[in-house]
Amino acid sequence: MAGIPFDIPQRTSSRVPLHERSLAIKASKHDLKSKLSTISYGDSPSDYTRLKIEELETEIEEQKLHKDWLDVEKKERNLTDTNYRKDHRETNKRIISLGNDLWTQKQQLRALSEKAGKAPYLGPDSEGAFVHTLLALYKDPYTSSARLSNVQTQMRNASIEAYQPGQGAPEGLEEKFWCPIAKGWFDAESVRAAHIVPRAIRPEVVDYLFGVGSSSRLNTSDNCLLIHESVERAFDKGVFVLLPIDPKEQPIKRWKIQLINDSALNTDMGRTNLRSLNDSEVEFHTEARPASRFLHYHFVVSILRNKLYRQPGWETYLTELPTGRPFATSGKYLRESMLLTLGRHAGDLTKEEEARLLVDGGETFAESSKLEQSEENEIARQILEAHDE
Repeated sequence: MAGIPFDIPQRTSSRVPLHERSLAIKASKHDLKSKLSTISYGDSPSDYTRLKIEELETEIEEQKLHKDWLDVEKKERNLTDTNYRKDHRETNKRIISLGNDLWTQKQQLRALSEKAGKAPYLGPDSEGAFVHTLLALYKDPYTSSARLSNVQTQMRNASIEAYQPGQGAPEGLEEKFWCPIAKGWFDAESVRAAHIVPRAIRPEVVDYLFGVGSSSRLNTSDNCLLIHESVERAFDKGVFVLLPIDPKEQPIKRWKIQLINDSALNTDMGRTNLRSLNDSEVEFHTEARPASRFLHYHFVVSILRNKLYRQPGWETYLTELPTGRPFATSGKYLRESMLLTLGRHAGDLTKEEEARLLVDGGETFAESSKLEQSEENEIARQILEAHDE
C-alpha cells in the first residue's frame, strides 16, 4: 500500500487550504467570543477595545476567505459571471464597512492610551513626521459639505479659465462647452468639473500620498477635467483611463483614452460610446493639462479596482499595463509604500502582481520614514471608499 502513488485531485487540493483557514477563523471567533463574555468596556476599556479590534480583524479575514471561495467556485464553473461579480462587490462592501468599524475602535484605543499616558498626546502642536496626516486619521473624520460645495465652485471657475471650454465654438454653438474626451460641444451645465483625485480624500492624506505640498493643487485645474457628465460617470467608475501618448514627453501634453473594462465598450460618452473613442487622443483646446501625478494615480487605482471587483478583462490589463510602463520616467508621482499598500489592500494582489506594480520604476518615491502599516491600510481603505461613493 505504501508504494501506491496517491494524488489529491486538483479540485480537492484547491479547497484544502481554504478549509484549513476556515477552521482557524472559526476557532479564533469562538475564542474571542469567550474572552469578550468575561469582560466589559466599563471594567477595562483598553482591554475590551483590543479584543473588539481583534474580533473585527477576524471578521475581515473571514470575508476575504469568502472571496477566495468565490474564485474557486468560479474556476470550477459553479458560478455565473454575473453572480460571481455581484457577490465579489457585496463582499468588498462588507470589508470596507468592517474596516470603518475597525478604525473607529483603533481611534478609541488611541484616545484611551493618550488619556492613560501610555501614548503621547496627538495635537496640532505635536512634533514628529506626518503629524497632520495622523490628526486627519485619528482626530478629524468629517468635513463640512457646505465648504466642499464652495470649493467645488471655485475649482470649476479656475478650470474654465485654464481650459477655455468655450474657445473655438462654431457659429450657433457659442454658448456650448467643449468636452476634450467626448470631442463634442455640449450645454455648459452638462459639462462637469470632475475631480481626478476624489475630493473626499483629505488634504493631509493627499500630502502623504504624493508628497508635501501636493494638497495645494487638490482643488485646482491640476486635479480637474472639464468633461461631459456621462464621461465623468465612466471616468469615476474607472472603466477607462488616460495614458501618455509619449511617456518620455516632458511635460506630458498628449494623452490618449484607454479602455480597461471589456464590458464597458458601449458605455455612453455623450454623443458616442467608449468603443469609438478607445485609443484616440484627448483634444484639449489650450496648453493647460491636469497634473500627470494625479492621472497616474487614477490609472493605478482604476487598474486595482478592476481586479478587486473582477471586472471583465482585468487580468489582461493588469498584465499588459503595469503601472510603471505607460508613464515610464515621467516623474516620481506616488509614495512607494502606499502604491504597494493600495495593491495589497485595494487590489487584492498576488506577489507576482505586486512586483509588476513597480516595473520599470521611476513613478514612485521612497522615504525612510513612513506611517505604521495599519495607518497606511486605513488610508488605502479610505481611498477605496472614496471611489465607491
